[in-house]
Formats: sequence, C-alpha cells, structure tokens
Amino acid sequence: LPDGTSLPPNPSPTLAFPPAWQNPLYETAQSALNSSCYLSIDWKISEDKPVIEAIHRMVANKIGALAVTGEGDGIVKGIVTERDYLNKVAFLGKNSSETTISEISTSFPNLVTVSRENPIDRCMEKMLAADVRHLLVRAEKDKNSEIMGMISVKDIVKCNLAKSNAQKERLESIIIEQQFLNSPI
Repeated sequence: LPDGTSLPPNPSPTLAFPPAWQNPLYETAQSALNSSCYLSIDWKISEDKPVIEAIHRMVANKIGALAVTGEGDGIVKGIVTERDYLNKVAFLGKNSSETTISEISTSFPNLVTVSRENPIDRCMEKMLAADVRHLLVRAEKDKNSEIMGMISVKDIVKCNLAKSNAQKERLESIIIEQQFLNSPI
C-alpha cells in the first residue's frame, strides 16, 4: 500500500476480505475483487469443455470472460473471453459445439495478471497496455502464485469512482477545515 504497509495474508483465497479492509483512497485489485460479480458465480471452466458451454455461462451471468482450468485439476491456466469466441470461432465459421476452450483460450505466459495488492491504477495501466478487459488476480506478488480471482474493467471503474469520490470528500474537508481555522471568530 502507499503508506508502506501491505495487506495481511488472505486466510481463504476464495473469500473476500470484509469491507473494513477497504479504504477508497487506497483501492487495490483486492478491493475490485471484493465487489466483483465473479465472487458470486463459478468463474472457472475446464479447458476440455466445448466453447458453447462457456458462451452459455457468460450470457447467463452477464460476464465477458471465464478462467480456464486444466482437465480435472482445477488449477487456473488461462482465460477465455467473448473476444476469443468472436475472433477464433464465430468469425472463422467454426462450430462452437465441437471447438474446445483450449483451442481458443489465452494461456501462460501470455496471460495478464496482477497481485491482489496491486494499486487499482496499476491494474488499469496493465489493462490498457495489454488491451484486455479482464485481469486474473494472484494471491501473492510471485508470478507463479495461485490465481484467486478475476476482475473486469467494470470492477476497475467502480473502484476508481470510489477513489475519486473519496479524494473529493477529503479535499472538501480540508477546505472546510482551513476556512474554519482562518475565520475571524
């Protein structure tokens, strides 16, 4: 965090930290994850499933991506997005019932990830630089750390709005305090 401290270890990577951990002035990937719709859905899909299954789940949950796991092991190894479907299946006229997710997904080392401690501004920079709309969130700073969640550009926007509002409120309180201190009373 900007003040030199770091978030404590997450006792359960599948659970979000309580709201007390959030400070809008110091929004992080963990902050975005805590309010993400991905917390309330099954955000993983096996690489051996047909693409149509991923599309059905994306439409049903109003999301644009799913994390891809290895066959039967549950370990995140990639991501499949609506763009993957459009560019690698629909545009090419492939059959989405016969094409597997592993054929169109993005896998390591080409994945864009962040640690849960990354400031929200860094998350936004990574998204823009890579031209992606979803980031996989690692439990720790180590690049080989477990993927514990996923955030979308919408989650980033919500955090930036909260941060902007907190900054505005803080500046307003400073102005009011200065006016009070400088009043002739």
